[in-house]
Amino acid sequence: MTLNFLQAPYHGESPGSGLVILLLLLLSFFGIFMAFTGVLLHSVAGLIRYKMSNS
Repeated sequence: MTLNFLQAPYHGESPGSGLVILLLLLLSFFGIFMAFTGVLLHSVAGLIRYKMSNS
């Protein structure tokens, strides 16, 4: 996938809109990654607590 659409803005748009789209995509992926990491760490902490109490 190429990012050529970020270089050539659509008719009537400002040239900086490509950066806004790129920033939106980066922040979205960062948020998804952080949410997944939080769920994973919460699950691992629960597993550790379960193993410690039942050993």
